[in-house]
Amino acid sequence: MIMQAMQVSVEKISNIECRLTVVVPANQFEEAYSRQISELAKKANIKGFRPGKAPIAVIQQRFGGEARSEAMSQVIQKALFAALAEKKLSPVSMPKIEPKMTGFDQPIEFVASFEVLPEIENVNFNMANIEKLDVEVSAEDVDRVIEQLGKQYTKWQVVTRKAKNKDRLVIDYRMLSEGVEPEGNKVENVPLELGSKTMLPGFEEGLIGTQAGDEKTLSLHFPADFPVAEKAGKPVEFVIQVKQVYEAEAPEITEEFVKRLGVASGSIDELKQQIRQSLEQERDRLVKEKLKEQVFGQLIEQNPLEVPSSLVAREAKSIHDEVYPSDQHHDHHQHSDDEMTTFNNIAKKRVALGLLIAEYAKKAGVKADNARVEKRIQEIASVYEHPQEVIAWLSSKERRAGIEAQVVEDQVMDKLMEGIPATSKKISYAELKGIRI
Repeated sequence: MIMQAMQVSVEKISNIECRLTVVVPANQFEEAYSRQISELAKKANIKGFRPGKAPIAVIQQRFGGEARSEAMSQVIQKALFAALAEKKLSPVSMPKIEPKMTGFDQPIEFVASFEVLPEIENVNFNMANIEKLDVEVSAEDVDRVIEQLGKQYTKWQVVTRKAKNKDRLVIDYRMLSEGVEPEGNKVENVPLELGSKTMLPGFEEGLIGTQAGDEKTLSLHFPADFPVAEKAGKPVEFVIQVKQVYEAEAPEITEEFVKRLGVASGSIDELKQQIRQSLEQERDRLVKEKLKEQVFGQLIEQNPLEVPSSLVAREAKSIHDEVYPSDQHHDHHQHSDDEMTTFNNIAKKRVALGLLIAEYAKKAGVKADNARVEKRIQEIASVYEHPQEVIAWLSSKERRAGIEAQVVEDQVMDKLMEGIPATSKKISYAELKGIRI
């Protein structure tokens, strides 16, 4: 038996790296080589001989190199699987094989290097307090959504008057940071709705009263909490050309308009009820995500973990595909170093968190609660036009396993939070969503 004669040794390079040295008896290679030569002899078509009748010596001379290569590959593959099973090792990356050169009648020796999951002895967790957000969906939040829906059907008419709040401008602008204008800095034909608060504070306000053909320079500051640290709080100038001014012709919220939005009754109250229900579902999701950020952020911080680079690379690709789906033709998208670092940092946290949650669940005996899994499936399906079809689709073994993993994550969070005092913090829905009002 190959398991009896084969020699296997394991070297633990780190908590996530293994090196396996395997020595296979020479007769294993000789037998594999002979089988390859026999197979080739049966189908070889060599001039001067009938098919399959060429002498073995001729076959070896013609196909010996090919047979040795295939025999070596088969022996190494078989030996590797047997060695991994013997040592109870589960690689998370494709093993890198390094054969050592030996003579024809000598044992075959090779080294297999690969990554494994880290061993986690204990999962530590401690929090003095948890902040739970208390968010109420208000009538103003519902009205804001109705306003946004109205904008989807708004018609814009060019006007020659001076711009006022809620007008839409088309502008070109250049930015001067500390008096210096970066090359290729001009941005052209930008649509901007005054009052939308999409630009720096003071930008939109500074354009009220302008009209088509005007040029205006605005001296502003980047906010102190601006995401790009080197610009935060710094002065900046914008040189702006106003090209066109548009006035909105918003539709009236009538019964007919409500029907166009998909509410068959045309009832504005029913529309508001549907919007409130949707906002409350989104609120619950975001509040839960904020809670997870606190709890799982502490879990990662208190349990530093070295994670396999192969799993990080796989997760980073998944994040990339979320941001740049292939159907948007971003397969060859060029990424900056900062962008790639961001992908990898997020991936490391996701992988580490997944490993910690899995280990904690294992040690605490947490298994997916079937009732919660079914409830999650129902919730997902409820937002679709044909929920029963979605339920059937989600009930496949693979998709259900993904939902079970989400439920286990929730159950682990609940268990981690047991006994930790909570402080309630009241904020608006707009604050929760980061909407500037």
